[in-house]
Amino acid sequence: MPIETERPLPDPDSLEVSTLFPLESVRRLYGFMYERRSHPPATDEIHQFIAGQFGESQSEAMRRLRSLRDCFVVRRYRDGHLHRYELVGWKPVHADQMRLNLSARVRAQVLAPQRCAQCGKNPLEDQVKLVVDHKLPLAWGGGDEIENLQPLCEECNSGKRDFYATYDPYAEQIRAAVQQEEPHGRIGELLKALQGNWVPAELIGVVASMRQYQDDWQRRLRELRNLGWDYENRVVRATGTRAISEYRLIHWEPWPEGSIAAAAKRKQR
Repeated sequence: MPIETERPLPDPDSLEVSTLFPLESVRRLYGFMYERRSHPPATDEIHQFIAGQFGESQSEAMRRLRSLRDCFVVRRYRDGHLHRYELVGWKPVHADQMRLNLSARVRAQVLAPQRCAQCGKNPLEDQVKLVVDHKLPLAWGGGDEIENLQPLCEECNSGKRDFYATYDPYAEQIRAAVQQEEPHGRIGELLKALQGNWVPAELIGVVASMRQYQDDWQRRLRELRNLGWDYENRVVRATGTRAISEYRLIHWEPWPEGSIAAAAKRKQR
């Protein structure tokens, strides 16, 4: 994950921290991790700190930690049988920028369906809180355009952040893939960036649609085979009737000169 090395971490009692984190528990956790930079706390220490200060559960403690990660890089590493969390520095794109960029009108438009785009729960029937989510994270090259925004409940948003965090080491490569002009290029460069790893279909679809909406990105993916590319597919789990697919690149070829789509059609003929 890229880090803003020239920007010092703010003092825990600063106005900047108060503005970033309205919740006192998150501000206190930031102060705790700030003071422990030379000896980062282990998971149990974070749990005990939050429980001792606010009486919150372990799951709530991890939620507060995820809130910190909206703005700061928190490195998780193994120390013997323990996992420690080190407060490293600012993220290049952080939550205060996201809040400033989204107007009240845009937020209202995104949240208008009043239903989580992932689980379908709504505030009235299920007592959930909806938040505005970036389908492709800002740090990966996503933007504030309406096509990249969706309503998610806090639980689904938290789970998505945890899942996507496993791909943070590839942030620069994903950002480069998003810059490709054609959907074939965006899909191909994403698979190349994560070559050897399984890539969820949801992420491929989001990256494919970044510059213009793609209602049939699977077809663009299949067309890569016309250019000599190869990949494998698997279903990792099913929730109800919904199957979740992943793809892994096996072989790729250099991009042709000119239009990728035109070259794929010529090869198909």
